[in-house]
Amino acid sequence: MSQKNQKNYGRTPKAVHHQCMWIVRDIDRLYRLDAIHRHGKRDDELVFYEDESCRLISPEVTEEAARKILCIKRALLVIPEEYRMEVLDSIVEGIKPSPIAHENTWKRWRRIFISELASNLNLI
Repeated sequence: MSQKNQKNYGRTPKAVHHQCMWIVRDIDRLYRLDAIHRHGKRDDELVFYEDESCRLISPEVTEEAARKILCIKRALLVIPEEYRMEVLDSIVEGIKPSPIAHENTWKRWRRIFISELASNLNLI
């Protein structure tokens, strides 16, 4: 990032940080809801869901899931490509990132990702 285009990624408020972390950890369910949103349901169509509770979900919920996924994808674009998946996996799966970079580097990119996500979600 150039000095001129670099955002000020400070600390996010604790409550916002936790909200973003749980949104990212919920990414598998969000993808399922997004698939329902994209596919839609016609009146003459019989749809079977793997998760029976999914069929009772309102369109507003699936639209919100699609919006959250878009926000996550946009926040990931701020992180260099070589770090993206490991930052995401470290949040979702709770696994320790590989030693290709120092621990402080991983913390920095996670902080930037969470700050950008909070901004995309209009939480800060």
